[in-house]
Amino acid sequence: MKKRLIAWSGVLLLTFFFVACTPSAGDDARSYPVTENTAELVVFTAPDDLEPISLKEYLDGLTAAGTLTYTIADGMITSLNGTENVTGAAGGSYWMIYCDLLEKDGVIYADPAYSYSYNGLALASSSYGAEGLPVLAGYTYALVYEEMSW
Repeated sequence: MKKRLIAWSGVLLLTFFFVACTPSAGDDARSYPVTENTAELVVFTAPDDLEPISLKEYLDGLTAAGTLTYTIADGMITSLNGTENVTGAAGGSYWMIYCDLLEKDGVIYADPAYSYSYNGLALASSSYGAEGLPVLAGYTYALVYEEMSW
């Protein structure tokens, strides 16, 4: 009887570990909504049920879902949906990050001195790269391909 109890306890323990270590269907089916997705503009508002992640992790989710493609170097988006950054002698075109997450917990995430308007929203230029900018529920983010001259 004692051996049978120990055997069943082992089976139950293994079952518990298997269930605890198996990813839930919700993890695989996470939704990464996008409002606009073109070769020169990507806009999204983070869903209300999203746990805080970085912009890079959000873009990775969009890539895994087949929604977009991108490359990154040192936090800077270097290409998105096939449109690459271009640097010339008198200027260039680059992917810029804008959001309405200005400040959270004493950290300044964006500078409203440089802004982008989207559907009546004033989005500020991110002070962080894609790896350091948090994506938080309810905030809007725009990745904009912009031409600059110097």
